[in-house]
Amino acid sequence: MSPEPQESGRREDSEVTTFPVLFGLEEIQENISISTNTSSKPSKEKLINKARNLHKQGNIPEATKYYQQLINEGCNDHRIFSNYAAILSNLGKLQEAEFSTRKAIELKPDFAEAHSNLGTILKDLGNLQEAELSTRKAIEFKPDYADAHSNLGAILLQKGDYNLSLKYFAESAELLRGEKTQRDNQIRSEIISKAKIEHDIEQFEYLASQGYEPKKFTALAILFKKVSAEINWPSETKLISLNNHHQSLLQGSYNRLIHTIETPKLRQEAVNNSLNVEKITNNYFDHEFGLTYIDDFLSPTALESLRKFLLGSTIWFEVKNNGYLGAYFKEGLANPLIIQIANELRTKFPKIFKNHPINQIWAYKYDSRAKNKNSSLKGINVHADFAAVNVNFWITPNEANLNSESGGLIVYDIEAPKEWGFKTFNNDEKRIRKELNKSKGGTKIIPYNENRAVVFNSNLFHETDHYEFKEGYENRRINITMLFGMRSNNQTD
Repeated sequence: MSPEPQESGRREDSEVTTFPVLFGLEEIQENISISTNTSSKPSKEKLINKARNLHKQGNIPEATKYYQQLINEGCNDHRIFSNYAAILSNLGKLQEAEFSTRKAIELKPDFAEAHSNLGTILKDLGNLQEAELSTRKAIEFKPDYADAHSNLGAILLQKGDYNLSLKYFAESAELLRGEKTQRDNQIRSEIISKAKIEHDIEQFEYLASQGYEPKKFTALAILFKKVSAEINWPSETKLISLNNHHQSLLQGSYNRLIHTIETPKLRQEAVNNSLNVEKITNNYFDHEFGLTYIDDFLSPTALESLRKFLLGSTIWFEVKNNGYLGAYFKEGLANPLIIQIANELRTKFPKIFKNHPINQIWAYKYDSRAKNKNSSLKGINVHADFAAVNVNFWITPNEANLNSESGGLIVYDIEAPKEWGFKTFNNDEKRIRKELNKSKGGTKIIPYNENRAVVFNSNLFHETDHYEFKEGYENRRINITMLFGMRSNNQTD
């Protein structure tokens, strides 16, 4: 499934922001001069503000022109080098991004954001030791910097220091969504959709029914229903901003980490210890590019524990355009059991996972009303991932699935072209469909099955199959995705 998006976590006064790249670097570098009237040439500060505003708006080509001109003219503003590095990093130009970020730090040694960004770049370059040092430096300068805590968690996850990784992910979640959340970090929490608020109402009612603070969660369900009734929803999935009145009503409860189910590591194995490792491994490599699936993937105890966590924890903060919701490590998904599962996979299937570290883990939850006629709700669009191996597994009981022949994953026997960059093979559906249409590769449809894991080469295009599930909170389709290692070769658009 598609990876967690690169979020800017932007604030009105932010000094550095990361945005999707719209064009390749070669296209951006053409015609970089900016026309100005010599007699009324803008000041350098105005040019800097212009570049940053274009960057905030997502106009990457124009922002880059200004950044490059300012650098060519000898501008020594740390913001320019840091923001330009963000663009280079998104393009996969990591060495250039590292150089530009180090220049920003040279100009402003206490620039926490740049130290954190450098840590991420070094992690992607495979220099985990220096990446950790750089990110710790960011936290030293700015202890409440949530992104630095989550970045450090990711670095430690790749290093295999799982307990310490969980500590920093927990701190990140608290800063972003817990009691430590500051106003600056609440920009995204103002975004909502009809599908999102209906999920939250169902979750509050579920928590109350399970005996978790019934008065509190019953009251929240009533409040959210009141707000939902007052909003003129454009559609099920259209993202809108909450007005000031509704923000005031929902303050401290919407998109906040107000309930978490403890999910400790199991003493016994979490992955089924009866699996035929040799057969599964052979099946994976029998596929031209690498693909198999595993039934009865988790032990009953692990499956039940993970299911309770994902049903009861208020961690579903990411509101997707197709109506499904995302949960991520940096905002509350990280727990000892889920890391135990990922690590056991690496050790149980060494020929498949090789020495690939745990890269990313996330979960998605879907709305069962997608089956209704003319619904705008659906699953994830076709894409490939920036990793070496994907594991995608499902935890909703089979009784919820109304069509045993669908509801799973479609995997195409077609790899994303090596020369494509991340934004293309992960988001450009039109170009991907064109690539699929001209290819003679086959298609593998793996139907939904409770506790089934699909293991495949991350470079293969894949998408959510059509799904038909019963309505009701506990019947929502839930999948967990784990990424291991990095995509081979250096790709550019």
